[in-house]
Amino acid sequence: MQTNPVIQALLTPLSWVYGLITGLRNYGFDKGLIKSYNPDIPVIVIGNLIAGGTGKTPVIAWLGREIGSRYRIAILSRGYGRKSHGFHLADVHSAPETIGDEPLELKMLLPETLIAVDRNRKRGIQTLTSGLFGPIDLILMDDGFQHRRIKPGYSIILDDAHRPMHTEKLLPAGLRRESLKSLERADMVVTTHVVPPPDMDVKSEDIILITGIANPQPLVDRLSQTHHIIRHLEFPDHHRYTTKDATFISSLCPRAPVPLCPKILTTGKDFVKLRRFPELRNLPIEWVPADPGIRPEVKEQIINNILHYVEQNS
Repeated sequence: MQTNPVIQALLTPLSWVYGLITGLRNYGFDKGLIKSYNPDIPVIVIGNLIAGGTGKTPVIAWLGREIGSRYRIAILSRGYGRKSHGFHLADVHSAPETIGDEPLELKMLLPETLIAVDRNRKRGIQTLTSGLFGPIDLILMDDGFQHRRIKPGYSIILDDAHRPMHTEKLLPAGLRRESLKSLERADMVVTTHVVPPPDMDVKSEDIILITGIANPQPLVDRLSQTHHIIRHLEFPDHHRYTTKDATFISSLCPRAPVPLCPKILTTGKDFVKLRRFPELRNLPIEWVPADPGIRPEVKEQIINNILHYVEQNS
């Protein structure tokens, strides 16, 4: 989503202040003036410099499957948007208010994987490695690149091909969280959404699309190739759906002796929230699988680098 140029110009001085504050903070960590916790277990961070929409959840799900077949892993997330506090272990029946929508989506995709949320990442790592949950070989930390109180062993930064980080201004004029100089802390920079996702094996049909994500445009473009989107309900990222929302969605589906509702497609993190509303249980709502869109040779390099790191640090 493009920021209005006038608003962007007005916000630019605030971006200078933001850049100064984040620069001083990073300087403090770089020089050891602010201490970081160095875990005893391999920790791999999947992060970005852009606020939202670079494909972290699909990448973590993919890594969970690939690395999880070789090691016993745990995934640690802040659990953005949840109402709970402290450490929580995810379950497929967890409420998004308890663990957050993206961790719940990951748990649905990786039901056998240990997934936990804790805003205090140090406490989260210490709890996971306390022995309460058995031996753990490594931790994938979701969106922890800016959480510098943890010193990860390996950091991967994702860069969306459709919204390259070098074209973005710093917050609040743009969506970039830090200076590009911060990339010096990363072990890999991986471009996502380069390879088109596999075509959905369906015939062209009318659909209603529901999204509550940072950047729905790639999904809209993808579905438009095989579907006719008759309505797109676009909500803010991490939207908390209400009964009013569910009632409205239900009203879009008239019923006769035979249901006349078009198919409703949505994202994984929206589906795990919408499925709980009784008003929607009989509607044809489906979850569109997300794909990180990373080139095969880059995927192979990522896996090889991670396996080498873990072998050297186990």
